Order: sequence, then C-alpha cells, then structure tokens
Amino acid sequence: MLSKKNKALAISMGIFLGLTGTSFAQSTSDTDKVSSENKVSVTDNENINANVNSFSDVPQDHWAYEALDYLAQHGVIEGYKDGTFQGNRTMTRYEMASIVANAMKSDKGDIGDKAVLNQLKEEFSEDLKQMQSQIDKNTSDISKLKEDTERFKISGFGRVSWDNDNIKGYNDQNDNNRFYLDLKGKFKVNDDWNFNFESETNQRYARYVTSNGDVQYHQGHGDEDGVIQRIWAEGNIDKLHVDVGRRWRGLGFQNVLLGNETDGIVLDYPLDNNGLKALAFYQKPTDAGYDFAMYGLGVQGPVSDNLQINLAYAQLDIDKSESPGYNAYVDGNPSLPNTFGSHGLVLSAMWNPMKNITLIGDYVLTNAEKEHIDEWASDGTRHIFDIDENTSKSIRLNYRWTNLNDPGSFQLYTRWFDYGRHGNIMGDEEWGLLKPGSKGWVFGFKYVPAKNIEWETMYEIADIYSGFYGEKDQQYKRDFIRTQVDFHF
Repeated sequence: MLSKKNKALAISMGIFLGLTGTSFAQSTSDTDKVSSENKVSVTDNENINANVNSFSDVPQDHWAYEALDYLAQHGVIEGYKDGTFQGNRTMTRYEMASIVANAMKSDKGDIGDKAVLNQLKEEFSEDLKQMQSQIDKNTSDISKLKEDTERFKISGFGRVSWDNDNIKGYNDQNDNNRFYLDLKGKFKVNDDWNFNFESETNQRYARYVTSNGDVQYHQGHGDEDGVIQRIWAEGNIDKLHVDVGRRWRGLGFQNVLLGNETDGIVLDYPLDNNGLKALAFYQKPTDAGYDFAMYGLGVQGPVSDNLQINLAYAQLDIDKSESPGYNAYVDGNPSLPNTFGSHGLVLSAMWNPMKNITLIGDYVLTNAEKEHIDEWASDGTRHIFDIDENTSKSIRLNYRWTNLNDPGSFQLYTRWFDYGRHGNIMGDEEWGLLKPGSKGWVFGFKYVPAKNIEWETMYEIADIYSGFYGEKDQQYKRDFIRTQVDFHF
C-alpha cells in the first residue's frame, strides 16, 4: 500500500493515470462525446470502481497500479461500462478537470497534499467553471424537455377478441370476432387543467345476426371508426374537481345504473383527506334517438381501510310516462317506450375482508312503470303479459388483481347477477355480456403473460328472456364464452 507520504503524490500520479501519452487533448464536441460515452461513475454503480481489479486492462504489475487503485477506491477516477480503464487513450482537459472535481469532493484530508489539490484546482478552475456551466445548462434543457414531453400524452389499448353466443333477438352473436382500438390523448393546459380526447375503432367481422334473425357476414365497420368521438376538459378550481364535455361515464362500481357515453358535467368535492368526495352531475346520453337528461348527487370513496362506497341518485327531466326519444333504426322513427322511469338509485360498495379477496356489490332501483305487452307469436298465439322488473343486482368476487407491470400476475373472479328488464337507465352491458332480463353467473380469469399485455377469458350461463317479437315472455338458457387479449400502451 502507499505510505502516507506517498499518498500526497497520488493525485499527481492521477494526472498521468498510467497513460503512455502525457499531452492533454483539446476538448471538442467529438472528443467530449468519446470521453463521456459509456462512462460509469461510482454513483451509478458503487462497486464498479471499488478497486482497480474492476478494470480488465490494468494489470497488477503496472507501475501505476497502486496509485490508480487508491484513486479508484476514493471515487476519483471512473471506469467504462465494458469494465476497462482505457489508460492508453489521450485525456481531455475536461476529463482532468472532472478528476480534480471528484478529488475535491472525496477528499477527507488523506488523498493528497492540500497544496497539490489547490494547485490543480487553480490550474483547472476555468475548466471546472465551464463544466459546471454546461451541467447547469444541460439540467435546464432536460427539465424543459421533460416538461414539454409531459404536456401531451397518448395512451390506450388494442383488443383482439372472440365470442360464441346463443343469445336470441340481439346483434353480435355466434362466433363474433372483434378488433378494437381505444386511443386516448391528454393535453396539459396548465398545472390545474387538461384537455382530453378519445378515439374508438371497433371493427366486427365474421358471423353477424340481426335482431330479426338474418345472418350476414363481414359487417360492422361503424361510420365513426377512427374518428375522435369524445372530447372533454378536466381540472380543478381550488378543491373543486370539474369534468365537462363528452366522454364515457358510469354510476356505481359496476356501472349497472349508468355506463354510457354522455354529454355533461360532473363536479366532485372532497369530504375528508382520505378520498371520500361528494358528486353533482348533469348528463345527457348520446345514443342515437335518445333525448333526455339526468341530474343528481352522489358520494364515493373510502369510508374505512377496507371499505369503499359509490352511491348516486339520478333524476330525469322527463316523466316516467314520457318517451325518452325515438327509434333511429326503424323506418318512421317510432317513439321509444320509457323502460326506466323518471329516476334511479344505485347503492354500490367494494369490500376487502381479507388479503387478495374483494367483494363488489351493486343494487339498482328505478321507478319504471309496468310495461304491458300484447303481441302475436309466429305460431298465431296471442301473448298478453306485464313486465314489472325495476331492480338490478350484481355481486362480484375477485381473488387477486392483475398488474400490467408484473408478468405472471393473475385474477380469478365470479359474478352473480340479476338484471331486471327495466332495472337500469343505460347500464354498461360490457359488449353484450350482461343483458337486461337475464339472471345467472359469470366465471372468468385474467392473466398477464408479458408486460402491458392482459389475457381474459370468461364464461356466462344465464336464464334470459328472448328478444324476438312474440317471444318476450319466454326464457331459455344462454351460454356465452369470450376470450380476448388487450395490448396496453
């Protein structure tokens, strides 16, 4: 080891660093790039410069080995990511200035004589100033670049799915393939406000059965595929959060009462510091032909460590006997029947009774009136009956959750549901999985095979009423299976 006296010369020997060339190269953008490229500092990897043995090109019998080893242990000199020291390469003045700066930072009085350090500091003072100036500029540029890039963000997912379904009287059944893209953009206006858009491309292929039973193939390119369907602003006015514009919105944890695209505004205000908040909303569903609005109040968020609530009351601007609009898909555009009344209530909760177990429940009540049905079946018989089903219920049990950043994570779930035919306003049917007038079970799993990729498969068995005219009082067993892969970005 170096004697204490010789330690005073270590920093001086560092000038040469075992280099065969003793001249200092002029610093240029090219030499700076070469000298800094692939460089590894002690702060990047505390073990890379623990000793000179880390450098594969410095033999122990080299004349400068002991001095270099001492400097490496004190973090004064640095190696390269390939494990070399590259002692035969000519050094730039900026590299030498960096060594002096490291020595000054690392010095505890035992690296070398103060006189030597002070001389070196004076010699390279201008270089150190230039280096610090460049570091400050680079830091400022990086901060500005980061701020600029964060002003606009794109996210979303693409989906490939396959269904097999024996449902009667609805669209999208029997070996339906779907190729779907959900693209979202967020523009940062300032620290309080963002402006957002969403574009959906939803292409359906293969077998397609219309509501009257006609079978078609390769149908389903929507007129709005690929355009921007939704635009909204979101921000804060002091503690008040504002969400205004056209977007997909829901009420309740499972969106049974409402799960649909709407035009409107939602306001929420914190009730405590744990996330519980009060809601006020005014919304108009955008489905073709519908012309009504809903407004109401709600509260959602955690009420204890393992319990969250999501409660809402919605009042419509039409009476329960008034039509909500017209049928945009039938010649003559006849009036639509009111199947949800004039108000709706959802009581929803999420409970974690133990680790990896989550229970989610929704109860929905509307004030829909009885619907009197008088129709003729295809066999010539007359069917007269009333539909009086103004509640919907759903209970979901989850085991674990998936994590898109954790390949191998998974979730198992089951859901029991009983959806009344008049038991929601415009609830989320989850692409035809959950239909009004059905009662049964869903079993499924989710799995993350690779980062940002999620595979889900589900099976539904339910008792459901037929949707065909003349058969609406008849039930049958629905068997439904879906498998899909989502690619998130």
